[in-house]
Amino acid sequence: MPEPQRSPLASLVLFMCCLAIAASLFATAHYLVIDLPAQKSLPAPENAKSSTANCDICKLNCLIDPDKYSCLSLCQELECSEKV
Repeated sequence: MPEPQRSPLASLVLFMCCLAIAASLFATAHYLVIDLPAQKSLPAPENAKSSTANCDICKLNCLIDPDKYSCLSLCQELECSEKV
């Protein structure tokens, strides 16, 4: 007894389901191998009290301030580790 032929629509649906499963597996592997390690390697922001980023920004802003000495005294109030 010969096997019944599948309809073209059933073959298409089966192909699309297999393609969707393969794409999901590929996307999961891509996420685990490339995206997740890239997210874990991002440095934490420097917003700690010991950071000198605020001091550097303040000094750069003082370069264009017309009253440079009062601006520098404000920078010194930020408790910069180095002398302003």
